[in-house]
Amino acid sequence: MQKYKKKNLTVKNSVEHLHYEKTLSFSIKDGVPFVAETCVKQERLLPGFVTLINTTLSNSSLLDLALELLSSANQSVPFPYNKTQAPPDKDLDVNTDIYSKVLVTVIYVLLFVIGCLGNSITLYTLLTRKSLQNLQSTVHYHLASLAVSDLLILVLCMPIELYNFIWVHHPWAFGEAVCKGYYFLRDGCSYATAFNIGSLSVERFMAICHPFKAKSIMSRSRTKKLISAMWVAAFILATPMLFTMGQRLVNDEFICTTIVSSFTAKTVLQVNALLSFVVPMALISALNGVIANQLLRMFRESAQDNRICLVGGNATMLSVTVEPNRAQSMRHGVMVLRAVVIAFVVCWLPYHARRLMYCYVTEWTNGLYDFYHYLYMVTNVLFYVSSAINPVLYNLVSANYRQIFFSTLRYLILPCRHKKQKRILTRHSISICSNQTFSTNAIKETIY
Repeated sequence: MQKYKKKNLTVKNSVEHLHYEKTLSFSIKDGVPFVAETCVKQERLLPGFVTLINTTLSNSSLLDLALELLSSANQSVPFPYNKTQAPPDKDLDVNTDIYSKVLVTVIYVLLFVIGCLGNSITLYTLLTRKSLQNLQSTVHYHLASLAVSDLLILVLCMPIELYNFIWVHHPWAFGEAVCKGYYFLRDGCSYATAFNIGSLSVERFMAICHPFKAKSIMSRSRTKKLISAMWVAAFILATPMLFTMGQRLVNDEFICTTIVSSFTAKTVLQVNALLSFVVPMALISALNGVIANQLLRMFRESAQDNRICLVGGNATMLSVTVEPNRAQSMRHGVMVLRAVVIAFVVCWLPYHARRLMYCYVTEWTNGLYDFYHYLYMVTNVLFYVSSAINPVLYNLVSANYRQIFFSTLRYLILPCRHKKQKRILTRHSISICSNQTFSTNAIKETIY
């Protein structure tokens, strides 16, 4: 009768956000040590790491192998190819061609300049222009909050990613605190951006569909409290990243990766995708759909509105029409709302789809891993496009704010002409206001 004694050793490794495990099962068969098999559990398997072993060893070799496996597991070092040779450093490398790196770098630099300039001018305008305080709407508070989150993403996250995830994959050069802070701030600002887009849609929905309730409910103080609460909630939801990410030692080099179990890491990513994309996406799609229908209905009704009034005891037909430029503005408002939803989907859907790909793909081939790496670069470019394009899209929502925004830009570029431009704009504003009626003011507030 043959007797078996079996023992399993598991070696875990983490490289660039993903893990794999190797379980070595070896037996004592009829008193002879025998390495039966190596079971590989792949969550992301780097090229060259699959090594099946089926060989007969001596007692001393088996003991050395077991000790080496335990040492590797403690140090998070990949399973060794043999007793004296550790895995080559190239197994940590990602083969990215230089053309892709240069192209991504150029795009990142352009997005960084455009995004930082646009968001900085937005904040400067909101902080220095007192005319914004006279606006009945609270849109400018949401715009300021969006500008802060976008600016934080660009300034704090983009340079680190460009260096340590595009050009130099290992070692991690910024320490444990930056590793945790990078993912914490990126997810926190992502939550804040999504929440601000949702709150902006709610604000516009109330202002257009329920204008009288909006004036009583959506005061400035309540809006400030709402935005503050959203930021607190955003960073609370991002807190798990502080415990999920960290430094690991691989081949005597530190990398920034997950430090928890695979199940925990995947759960965090799925919750992030649900709360920072799926739920806000459903909300803004529904609300902006209602807003678009309301604007179209208002346009159709006001395009030719005939009313019967009694003038001196006689019934008189009055025809109220909307000026052509007002009708065009209403159509423009519908297109802007659609552009907001489309931009949010285009920029964020691929990013979250790539992160969920890690959660649901069970077997990683070399080709699939290469595809994932290039998909990582493309989706993160779109992620940063969202931060750069927000000042453009959300300034389009407000005609008044757009005028002030470009006035501020001209002032920063040509400060010597500021006073002259200000006098011209003031006379122009007075001329416009003198020709407005109550109805046109209502429409203007609607498309703000």
